[in-house]
Amino acid sequence: MSSKPAFSPSPAGRILVVDDDVQIRRLLSSLLTSHGYQVGEAGSAEEASTELYGFGPDLILLDVRLPDKSGIELLEEIRNDTALRLLPVVMMTGAVERAERIRAIAAGATDFISKPFANEELLARIRSLVQLKFFADSLEDAEQIIIALAKVIDARDPYTAHHSERVSLYAGLLGEKIGLAGLELEAVRRGGLFHDIGKIAVRDSVLLKPGRLTPEEFEEIKRHPVQGRLLLEPMRSLSYALPVIYHHHEKYDGSGYPEGLTGEAIPMVARVTTVADVFDALTTNRTYRSASTREEALSIMTAEARKGWWDARLLEELRGCLETLPLAAPALAV
Repeated sequence: MSSKPAFSPSPAGRILVVDDDVQIRRLLSSLLTSHGYQVGEAGSAEEASTELYGFGPDLILLDVRLPDKSGIELLEEIRNDTALRLLPVVMMTGAVERAERIRAIAAGATDFISKPFANEELLARIRSLVQLKFFADSLEDAEQIIIALAKVIDARDPYTAHHSERVSLYAGLLGEKIGLAGLELEAVRRGGLFHDIGKIAVRDSVLLKPGRLTPEEFEEIKRHPVQGRLLLEPMRSLSYALPVIYHHHEKYDGSGYPEGLTGEAIPMVARVTTVADVFDALTTNRTYRSASTREEALSIMTAEARKGWWDARLLEELRGCLETLPLAAPALAV
């Protein structure tokens, strides 16, 4: 499982029925198609894995017990695939042990329906969950637009092309190394992609200026975290990444911006992204200086950490992460 499936939408939605009982599949297919749904069928977990990308469902009706592997094992695989993380999965159960039901909940089951099922109840649940899936898809599409916009902002300056993608990579590796998980890890990975989104409000004459900025121009640059937060605040689906966007220019000693936070008051996801951001800035060419080598950049940042600018522990962890990467800037495709 990997890339997001591509398919033509059905007016009501696309349902994949996964059950080894042919009669149940036919019954569900007849019921759902009569209500406008497009239905795919699979009699095993292996068949279902193929249909996930060939058919591209908006919801799965998944039997707990399948001939090759359990429905719960298939559910775990689905939830481990980022392209399918928001796909609703309704487990169809007969006589299921309590422990098995708890395991399904822990694996990420969206809902349960008991066999034999009432048609009206099943249809009501499917209708509600498919509507939520369509809404989630629209939010994901909006996030992709934000990421594309961030790439455009990077591309305004040839020296910063792919900067945000590399920050996302470095921050993600560092986040994993220090034990971030869930939304925190997602915040440094996704937030890294659009941490500089507020630069859309910065004039080209300032953003691309080859020489030293005037105090007034630097104040304009310093407003980009605020502008970024204002831009993304209305998107509640991206709220987990706002601390990255707003605080990635704070410094450990309080000399950063926009709020001058100190030490542990700076959100961890922002501190992680800051270290990644500074490292990438130092190791790429800019109009006003040539790129530093990896060791030169780490030496500069170590000296700055002694001044109190960066979280020294995170910097040391980053050094370990970089040992897993080639010395040349990694090729990125996000």
